Amino acid sequence: MLYYIAGPLVAVVISLKYTESKIKAHHEECCGLIREKVELIEKQKDEHETEMLKKVMTTVMPIAKAVNKLNNEVGIR
Repeated sequence: MLYYIAGPLVAVVISLKYTESKIKAHHEECCGLIREKVELIEKQKDEHETEMLKKVMTTVMPIAKAVNKLNNEVGIR
């Protein structure tokens, strides 16, 4: 009679422990993937900011030089 109760209880406890270990492993795997993706996005953001700064400087420098030259010719400075 005891075997009818103890057997299923042991099976439930073992299955719960197994499920818990699988969930922890899956959680760690997901966290690792998320960290990798966040690092990749941060790297891409930094590269994009650097590239954008270069483009802005390339665009603004001729305008700034032209304004400076115009100011010198007009005699504002």
